[in-house]
Amino acid sequence: MATTQCRAIVRIVGDFPSINVRSGPGRHTQVIGELPVEAADLPILDVRPDELGTMSSNKIFQWIQLQLPDGATGWVRDDLLDLCGDCTIYGYGVITQPTPAATLTRVQRRPAQDMERIRNAAFNITGSFEGSGYASYQSYDAGIVSYGRFQFTLASGSLFQVVKQYVKNRPDGVNAHDLRDGYLTRLEARDRALRDDAKLRALLVKVAADVEMQKAQDAVATEVYWDRTQTMTVKPRCIETPLGQAFLFDVGIQHGLYHNMTGLAEQALGVEFKSCAGSNGVTEQVLITQVARIRRERLYALAAGMGLPGLRRRADFWLDLIERRDWQLEGDHDGEVETYEGIHVRVKRP
Repeated sequence: MATTQCRAIVRIVGDFPSINVRSGPGRHTQVIGELPVEAADLPILDVRPDELGTMSSNKIFQWIQLQLPDGATGWVRDDLLDLCGDCTIYGYGVITQPTPAATLTRVQRRPAQDMERIRNAAFNITGSFEGSGYASYQSYDAGIVSYGRFQFTLASGSLFQVVKQYVKNRPDGVNAHDLRDGYLTRLEARDRALRDDAKLRALLVKVAADVEMQKAQDAVATEVYWDRTQTMTVKPRCIETPLGQAFLFDVGIQHGLYHNMTGLAEQALGVEFKSCAGSNGVTEQVLITQVARIRRERLYALAAGMGLPGLRRRADFWLDLIERRDWQLEGDHDGEVETYEGIHVRVKRP
């Protein structure tokens, strides 16, 4: 049964009409604003323990980062908030009725579990935009042959890497044998004559149903695009939100790992290249929003110039998520997002 997304409500605290919002998870950080008591439906972006380990009743205070009504972000201590909805991502589980956050037991998930969810959600979204699944195949553009969930191309060499991984996974398979002996060398050489090779197409489409080919595609996408995006773009800029990480992966897949849009966004915002968001004067939400706007301009121009209106949808999709403040990639009540009209992919529990 679907549940509502995790949201916060400001509790009534004595006779105070409002509570302080701070710049970080601790009372030692700057007060940056206020929220009136009973303010409701506040989206949650993150939960962290008190930076100084401040405790009450032998329990460390938790600080909850909120998306504020004016679009800014800030931190509020857990004893000032009620929570309600599916707060599993933050370690609280499903909360059916507004409940004081400080009375809840928070089970922090291991980073590896969180990263796996984020990566799988990102793969589901980008895979939906890139093709029609693991068997997707086309040979009409500059990639010469484009195949699979993420359109691995002959021209870039990524198709060779996928097939190489597959034949390694299936050393005794008949189809893998045909690919290894008949095509692996030609794929490595990026033989343009393969554009019109009907047998190669038939083999690749056929083996797409094999779980080992699916594993091979996901493994190459992880190593070549996900891990490198993390190393080159995400980690140097301290990008932590699931939406931010998934978005930058999508940009890397579509525009190449060496695109310049993140740098252009930093330049427009007046911050140092590859500097840590949150410490450089802008939040990661502001940075990601700026990159998404630059990308929209680029994709809209391409759509107009190439007669490909579908490119606009991909740009708009990410900005829609940003405008909905779904920074944790929770999706709708079913934990899904709609990439194209009628096409839904799972992100909350991918």
